[in-house]
Order: sequence, then C-alpha cells, then structure tokens
Amino acid sequence: MSSTVLDAAICLLLVSAAVGTLATVDASDARSRHRAVDADTETLATATATVNYTLGPGAHEASGTNVSFPDARGPEFDRTTHGPLAGLLADAALGRVAVDGEQVTHARADLVAGVRSAVGAAVGGARTQVVADWRPYAGAPVGGRVTVGDDPPPDTDVNAARVAVGRGESVDESRAERAATRGYGPLSRLLAGRTVATLLPPEAMRFALGADYPVSALVRHRYRRVADLTGVELGPLDRERVGRSNARIERALARRFERDLRARYSSPAAAARTARVGEVRIVVRRWSA
Repeated sequence: MSSTVLDAAICLLLVSAAVGTLATVDASDARSRHRAVDADTETLATATATVNYTLGPGAHEASGTNVSFPDARGPEFDRTTHGPLAGLLADAALGRVAVDGEQVTHARADLVAGVRSAVGAAVGGARTQVVADWRPYAGAPVGGRVTVGDDPPPDTDVNAARVAVGRGESVDESRAERAATRGYGPLSRLLAGRTVATLLPPEAMRFALGADYPVSALVRHRYRRVADLTGVELGPLDRERVGRSNARIERALARRFERDLRARYSSPAAAARTARVGEVRIVVRRWSA
C-alpha cells in the first residue's frame, strides 16, 4: 500500500554533506568517499523500488493480547508499496516506532526487512551504512529507527551526508519557538499533539477502524499498545471515539515530554531548536578501509 506522500517526499529531500577527515588521510581517498556519499544520497532520493510484504508478523505478535486473529496468513494480509528508497526508509522507520525502547507493533516488520534489502542492494557496500531515524525532538523517548549496514569501526575516517524526508505532522520552527517562550509545558503539548497526529492520524484511523479484517483489528491493537505504553485508559474504541482517544494519549505524552525536556535541556528555547516531528532523517556514512 503506497504512501500518499511518497511523491511529495522527493520535493522535500534536503541533502547536506558533512565531511570529517584527519589531516593524515590521503586527499584522493577522502574525495573518492565524498563523491560516493553524494552518489548514495542521490540514489536514495531518485531510485525507486517495489516492496511486497505481509502484515502477518503484526497479527502474530498481537494474537493473545488485546485482540484476536483467527489466522495471520492469507491474501488479505498482503501489501505492496512502491516509491523512492528514501521514502520507503522513512516509512520503515515510522513502522518501528517505540516508546521507551519498547516497539509499539510489528505490523511492518516484513516491510522493514524488504526495505533493508532494497536499500542494501542499491546503496554502498561493505563500508557503508544508512540510518533512518524519526524522533519528535532530539533524545525523545518516542522514536523509530532503521539501520542498513554495520557501524563504522572506531577511529575510522568517515564521510557522511544527510537526507531529510517529510513525514507526518510537522512543527513549524517559528511556532516551536513561540511555544518555548511560554515554557516547557506549551512546547511539550505542541510536540505531543504533532506526535500523536503522526502516529495515529485521525482521518486514517477512522477509516481503518471501519475497514475489513485484518486492518481494523491491527489498528485497534496499535491504539491499545500506544495507550498501554503511555499509561492511558482508552475505554471503548470505535470511529466516533478517535478524537477523544487521541486527546487522552496526547495529554499523557505531553506530561512525559515535559519531564524529559526539563531533564534534558537547559531551557525551552534550547529544546525547541531540536524539534523535528515532521521529518525522518536519513544519514549515509562511508569510511576508509
């Protein structure tokens, strides 16, 4: 099932290179790695892939918890997505969202595996790593991450470039700054609202809750998991209660964000500068032998 924003993602790609080498490194090697990283980011931005996957892992993981799946196999679980590699990586990162390190669901586990395979075949090699990371703000307790390739060895000269792909509900920098002038609380509420709208977009959730099996069951499981991980009692869940359910989760998440921001940042303004709810950051690294 293709994302509705994959085409728009190409227009939102912002590529910047950050190159760091030791003075003793051969200049031609550094230039070669720099060109290779630029080529990799160009590939992520322009090359497309088709990934076939199943929602079965999510149903298997959910069975016996708060929802029942008579089976986790069959054509109703099969999905196909197509788009730029960077967009697929962004979707995979959001598919691995965790709260305090505990993954919300595994419904996109097969998608993640397929995206990793496609990116690994298209970009780099043995000395290349691609990391896609989504987080409402730097260090937030909620986030998703997908890694393709091993970490670079310590004390190795690394060239890196970054691609940012728009996803979910963004926070305008000026709005975050204005919220920060009123304190940690208003900033936390802003970030929490955008986070919930990204993870549980109201219109999509209403549609999914009214959809056929297994989509409706998987969405109910997703809601229950987010509620459990944020300490929220949802009560009955249906299409008419999406707004109320999201509001409850948003309030709980705002309290958690405020505690974390106060502990992590010296001021609300410093915290606001790290807000990035509406983007998935993809970093490509290449290193010397």
